[in-house]
Amino acid sequence: MYNLLSILSILIIISTVPLVSSEVIRGESTVPDWVKNTAGWWASEQIDDSAFLQGIQYLIKEGIMIVEIPTEIDSEDTEEVPGWVKNTVGWWAEDKIHDTTFVSGIQYLISKGIMVVEQEVEEVVEEEVVEIKDFYMEVNGGSCSYCVNWAYVWDEYYLQIETYDEQHGKYIDGVEISAKIISKGGELRHDFGEVATEDGIYKNSIIIPSMDWYAGNILSVTGTYYGVEKTIEKEFEVFKNQGGGSSGSSGSGGSGLKMFIAGNQGNDIIQYTLATAWDVSSASLEDSFSIASEDGMISGVAFSNSGKKMFMVGNDNDSVFEYTLATAWDVSSASFVDSFSVASEGSSPSDLIFSKSGKKMFVTDNNGDEVNEYTLATAWDVSSASFENTLDISNEELFPTGIAFSKSGEKMFILGAHGDDVNEYTLATAWDVSSASFVDSFSVKSQDAGPNGIAFSKSGKKMFIAGNNSDSILEYTLATAWDVSSASFVDSFSVASEDTAPNGMFL
Repeated sequence: MYNLLSILSILIIISTVPLVSSEVIRGESTVPDWVKNTAGWWASEQIDDSAFLQGIQYLIKEGIMIVEIPTEIDSEDTEEVPGWVKNTVGWWAEDKIHDTTFVSGIQYLISKGIMVVEQEVEEVVEEEVVEIKDFYMEVNGGSCSYCVNWAYVWDEYYLQIETYDEQHGKYIDGVEISAKIISKGGELRHDFGEVATEDGIYKNSIIIPSMDWYAGNILSVTGTYYGVEKTIEKEFEVFKNQGGGSSGSSGSGGSGLKMFIAGNQGNDIIQYTLATAWDVSSASLEDSFSIASEDGMISGVAFSNSGKKMFMVGNDNDSVFEYTLATAWDVSSASFVDSFSVASEGSSPSDLIFSKSGKKMFVTDNNGDEVNEYTLATAWDVSSASFENTLDISNEELFPTGIAFSKSGEKMFILGAHGDDVNEYTLATAWDVSSASFVDSFSVKSQDAGPNGIAFSKSGKKMFIAGNNSDSILEYTLATAWDVSSASFVDSFSVASEDTAPNGMFL
């Protein structure tokens, strides 16, 4: 009766011993003589099990013999080393059988649990966790070109928060940040609450709501990270608004507190006041101005930056009409000045807008499915206009009814009543329609199937549509500024009491 081998073990480093292969022993010359001698002595019972197993362990550890370590042991009732195994080991020691037969015998002992193999897994050394002791935070730093230390009442004030690791070289998230605006006397004026960075940056803006903010203010930002707390305070001044805002369409200013509708039914410009900036639900009727003497079908309206000039495009006479306003942004004080015919370029002008300098004018034409660009020798003087370029937009829209630009002039938006959507373009050269390329579109059909005018807030985070079928002004928010694909509907304001066919708008 042979001794059991279960009390002994063969140590195998898993990373150097793969599963059994066809070349189970890598050449007889690699097997030391002492191993074969030990095997022969064990087979003839001249030495004990432990001496034999040392030789087997050596072969496995050195990669000379490759065996499979089974995941399950089939012990059956076998607890002793069968005689044939000892015979096999003895014959192998005398070079009477092939290596494969010898290894099969060893494999049998392992599979039956007679020879117990311990598997030693290489130790995994965990990386040392370095305690984070510090972080860096920057508020309205140099990377934010539009973050300034001043703002106007009814204009936007921008903020940008950046968080870095302690080496000040890599953006990090996870900093607990709270931001608020207070007066120099400590009065809370606006609480942004808890905010979070994305890829290390947080951006936002707020419209200065009233003259209560006039003079000194403080933007206070507190960040906490792994117990480390830092507070940064940035002072900024608020100045009185001089009435020099302009269209949300051109994006070159604008308080968002006045809205103007081109009413096709009454051939007039209808003026509204917004109690809350850029919130059409807060609009209330203020005044109106008839343009019937100049054209019988008004299709678009625009203003100069100062609000002292108003422009209207008429479909009957295919012309742009210029007015002066004795009181800025007050249509009741308007008086006709001059006109400029666009009939040579299109027979159905549908909307107009100006660059922020007043030296470029753009007119959409829904007969030619195009945008026509004009240069003004004298800013805001349509009599000095001359045709420069045209852009065919028929691939995107067959009936353009509205046009708007981002404040940089590098994005253009065309509203269409054929596709009932807003089409977005990028301009390789600012304010040059010949350099435009189509980007994306956003459908407004769910809200109105005949959109006829478009405008944006100064920040590009709000979009407004004049709905001809719904007789309403539709308001949308954009998750990403100037990206119409990120738009979502917010609210609407009915203008049906004043006009049942709004054909254009201006904020």
